[in-house]
Amino acid sequence: MASIASTTFRCLGNTPGTSQCGYHHAVTFAAVVPQPPERRIIHQKSKSSKKQVQKIQPQSTPHSSEISSFDPEQWELNAVTNSDGRRNFPGIHSSEYPTGLDRVSERVSEQMKRWFLEQRQIGQMVGKRMLSAYQVAMTSVVDQLFIPSDKPVPFIKGNFAPVDEVVEKVRCEVVDGHVPQDFPPGCYIRNGPNAKFGASQNLDSPLLGGTTYYSWFEGEGMLHGTYIEKDGSIWYMNRYVETDSFKMEKELGRKVYLPTMDEKSTPGLRFNRMINLVRYGAPQSNPGNTSVFQHAGHVVAAAEGAKAYEINISDLSTKGEYNCNGQWNRRFFGPHPKVHPDTGELVVFGFDIFPPYYVLGVLSGDGKKFTNKVDLGMDRLVLMHDIGITDRHAILYDFPVMMDLANMLVNGGSIVSFDPTKHSRLGVLPLTGSSKSIKWFDVETACISHHCNSYQDGDEIVVHGLCTQLIQLVAVPARFDKIEWYSRGMTLNADNNFATKDPSIDGLLYEHLHEWRLNLKTGAVVERNMTQNKFPLELPRINDRVNGKKYNYFYACSEDLEASKAVGFPMFRYLVKVDVSPAGNSLAQFHDVGENTFCSEPVFVARPGSLQEDDGWIVTYVHNESTNLSDMIIVDAQRFEEKPVARIRLPHRVPYGFHGAYISY
Repeated sequence: MASIASTTFRCLGNTPGTSQCGYHHAVTFAAVVPQPPERRIIHQKSKSSKKQVQKIQPQSTPHSSEISSFDPEQWELNAVTNSDGRRNFPGIHSSEYPTGLDRVSERVSEQMKRWFLEQRQIGQMVGKRMLSAYQVAMTSVVDQLFIPSDKPVPFIKGNFAPVDEVVEKVRCEVVDGHVPQDFPPGCYIRNGPNAKFGASQNLDSPLLGGTTYYSWFEGEGMLHGTYIEKDGSIWYMNRYVETDSFKMEKELGRKVYLPTMDEKSTPGLRFNRMINLVRYGAPQSNPGNTSVFQHAGHVVAAAEGAKAYEINISDLSTKGEYNCNGQWNRRFFGPHPKVHPDTGELVVFGFDIFPPYYVLGVLSGDGKKFTNKVDLGMDRLVLMHDIGITDRHAILYDFPVMMDLANMLVNGGSIVSFDPTKHSRLGVLPLTGSSKSIKWFDVETACISHHCNSYQDGDEIVVHGLCTQLIQLVAVPARFDKIEWYSRGMTLNADNNFATKDPSIDGLLYEHLHEWRLNLKTGAVVERNMTQNKFPLELPRINDRVNGKKYNYFYACSEDLEASKAVGFPMFRYLVKVDVSPAGNSLAQFHDVGENTFCSEPVFVARPGSLQEDDGWIVTYVHNESTNLSDMIIVDAQRFEEKPVARIRLPHRVPYGFHGAYISY
């Protein structure tokens, strides 16, 4: 004889305040179970021979929340063997089935195991088919709601426009000067947006709030690499950072994520983000377009609010996700980690949209393990784009540039907003400490764009950063267009000749070098504007050998204000070297890259064996908008205002971008 075994398991897992969870989990065994020749079970209830049955508490019970990861092989291994040779399986209440089910359990264990494995495979196959059908349906809905628009896309033109990949190295020529003989061989890599898969076209959706615009900031990350070899040859190539979202769109051959960073924050963005979240589990794509850094032999590209990816230095191809040897399990990886110049440790950070909002980790110099990992215990989600270090501390920025997912999804507003009524504070965390050891200092409310450097000076921690009263990532108010809003934001009150004053924007985007001196013993704070708004600054860099140490110089970009106001976006004509030493009095030297020519972030390359902090070179990409030619220039950092020692003509236009690194061989 044979039958189909079917029963209900009662879960015995403990919950607070109870001895049992009270849930029943129904499991039907779709297995044919052979029956013994005779199946007579007699229950004796006489007073003289009451059978005492011990309730066996399970070692592991498949709760409803764990069913998806239920392992039948492990379930069988956790079975308890009684003194009479019978086996009790986790989740089976022996008192309810004193003898019969025990026999059946042993006989069907192999069949059950095979059945569970088969069902798992079937479920995965069905799940994929259902997901495929779901994606097809969602794509059809999106295609009906969104129609490509002929309206121009802001900044997806001129040198903001994308270029094609150059996946084979192309020889370059020095057109002026020469590369110094002691310039270290290596590769200068700069990251930046390069829109692909239709991101250069807007979408009209009358039902969902009109036109939504793709933002230049959403463009897929492209790495531009210039190689200076030992034999003196120079080569150029570029390649996309192949993130998970990039690979999906590459496979489909089109843009699938809807735009989410429209500068006007139109109502349609609310639906776009919701649709992205429902379709792909994330409100926006991972562009991988912000920064490049090196640690323990790994070259990594990162972006705000996204995972990081390791890059092959030889050809700029993407190796895969970078997660600190499998030990970084946060949703996102911060774009500006810091390498300790003495220990080689990498101080990383990352946020999540759910608590704990921020975690900071200290990765060993060999990149194999974390020596410390700290939940910062923050009670709000802010845009902490950058951090700093000293010899023994991490420097944290908790400023009220808020990241509000609810506002983005529910109200269709910008995910980034600035609330000047909220507090600003700086945190000092010992690199070996816990969240309880963070010392917080209240400071004047502002926005911080990028960290310059920080160091300990006696009882004080000195922090230098670039500061504004408003951040460019917030949505442009409806009463302004982008160009007017930016123009007013970059116009200081002393130069303000507008017909009406508007304190909500006038001069608030103008960035300056700010200093905070934090006394660890007394808790006192002294802060000042070091450059006195004499010139705007962005994209600061230092000689990495003095990272976290007392230093003399930092390098940055400064805008051609008239050119910037004309387009409503920073156009950097000048490289700047600022002397932050007490004797230097924040004096600045300027390197003008040329008329109608604009540059990228300056990257310092130290002269091999140098002892002086500024003994080396600045490298960057520049683009001449009159000739439409791009060059890499090498500037002697000690003769900063002189013309470049070398100008390398690139065979390919290099669009404007963000951060880079020089990777010495």
